[in-house]
Amino acid sequence: MIKAKITNQFGAALERELPLDIHQFYHDMREAGINKPPRNILLHDDKGVDLHLSADSEIGSRLLRVFSKGDTLADANTVAFAVSTAREEILTDLEQNIIHNQYLTKEMLFDDIQAMAQAAGPVKLAFYCPLVGQLDDGECDEDIDVGSGFLTAYQDQIEQGIANEQAPEMGDMAQYMGGNPGVAAKLMSAVWTVEEMDGRLLGRIDCHLKESLTPEEMADLKDEILGQCSDGLGEGFEQRPIETDEGDLYVSYWNSSDDYFLCTEDELDEHLEPHQGMGGI
Repeated sequence: MIKAKITNQFGAALERELPLDIHQFYHDMREAGINKPPRNILLHDDKGVDLHLSADSEIGSRLLRVFSKGDTLADANTVAFAVSTAREEILTDLEQNIIHNQYLTKEMLFDDIQAMAQAAGPVKLAFYCPLVGQLDDGECDEDIDVGSGFLTAYQDQIEQGIANEQAPEMGDMAQYMGGNPGVAAKLMSAVWTVEEMDGRLLGRIDCHLKESLTPEEMADLKDEILGQCSDGLGEGFEQRPIETDEGDLYVSYWNSSDDYFLCTEDELDEHLEPHQGMGGI
């Protein structure tokens, strides 16, 4: 789709076709003697590394136009990844949009891929779960459990943190939930976010489906969502600090208490009422 040739000041060169696994890409670059990571290599006028991007297809050539000053080699890899992994249901329209120069920036491309995938799934299903948080204030030996009021006060920061975890280079979370072929065929998009309800911040998972699920598929989808929540969403979100005025906040969509639930919006009332008073600061 997009070809990259990277040459350092000593003449060491590497040629690769994008997209690549970003960690493997950096490994290959270091093996070739190029120690600057892709996220630090500017597409234009980089100091110390000569970078040339090319394409052997119309799609690739048009994609080269979405990059702006300040974009990096990692950004180019992400763009190639986002297009190459787009769902078949939206691929024709996406390619036509690219050919007709509908995207002026990579952000416009990413936003439209998400919007198109969600539009291709007209059946919307939302799941809810409690959030738990721990604060490292830099003074106590152990992290401090924080309550709903604290989490709600930092809703914007938590939303940004979870959005970063679902950055375009990760792909839509739907692609990681293919255990049941029926669910995989119907699920177009799955996005983790949060929602405040009556002073309590809840985790919310928005799913867009091409058609309604059978009871068996619904059970399997809930199991897959629960697996992502318990793994820390891609095995990383709950381990990444969110900066607050009081210290580093760590948030999880899962806990092992008897109060934990994962339910649809229709089932939410029966779970919220008994557990309004969660502890913490």
